[in-house]
Amino acid sequence: MAKHEELPVPIYSSLEPVYGEGSQLEEAQLRFNNLKAKFEQVFGHAPDVFARSPGRVNLIGEHIDYEGYSVLPMAIRQDTIVAIRKRGAGEEKVLRIANVNEKYSMCIYRVDPNQEVDLKNHKWGHYFICGYKGYYEYTKSKGVNVGEPVGLDVLIDGTVHTSSGLSSSTAFVCSSTIAIMAVFDVNFPKKEIAQLTCDCERHIGTQSGGMDQAISVMAKSGFAELIDFNPIRATDVQLPAGETFVIANSLAESQKAVTAATNYNNRVVECQLAAVSSVS
Repeated sequence: MAKHEELPVPIYSSLEPVYGEGSQLEEAQLRFNNLKAKFEQVFGHAPDVFARSPGRVNLIGEHIDYEGYSVLPMAIRQDTIVAIRKRGAGEEKVLRIANVNEKYSMCIYRVDPNQEVDLKNHKWGHYFICGYKGYYEYTKSKGVNVGEPVGLDVLIDGTVHTSSGLSSSTAFVCSSTIAIMAVFDVNFPKKEIAQLTCDCERHIGTQSGGMDQAISVMAKSGFAELIDFNPIRATDVQLPAGETFVIANSLAESQKAVTAATNYNNRVVECQLAAVSSVS
């Protein structure tokens, strides 16, 4: 039997394997129906496929994944869903990124995998471009011919609170990358996608360590995952049955991409220096 990290991202034709039964499934069905209707309203077509990635909390090992040390995160119920469609041959070759939350205006980009992410002018749609660039970079490195870039219509629905430390940005990047893979009928082992999406997020200026992406890609219901690095491995850790984890929101926001150079990346360097000092 293949190891957890060797398996590809699962593909389903129904929501039951993802959301189970009962009220959670009913909420998911309503949400996906609304997302599909909104997509048709915005773009005039139905999406080709949906992709989903959850947010996360970390139980043990905070801020040590940067140095390759093991961590114990688990996924949370809140997630980001991406609905996506390839634009037809007669349609303009652009990337149109919309959001069900109307406070986020539509972002439009060129179909150029080599375009730079404008770090001085942060836009929420940049997270999709991270996945877009990373997908093309990785398929090229693997020798996979995906043809000429085409236009894409994309609609985002995220329930992970932004700037709250629950990896909303990673859920966005991971779901975007997986959606792009799916619409082009490409799939890779989870460990490769975890590393790929870690590299993707660096396009927006944050020096991610890999924990967030690994758990978002490899999470299993009812389990935390012991994540080891170099190479990435995931070991199931059974969570206690019938217990509830309460995650409190302080309402203090930290916009990681906006303050990466002065806050987030400084912490990465500080941890590197601490690790070197402890060895010497």
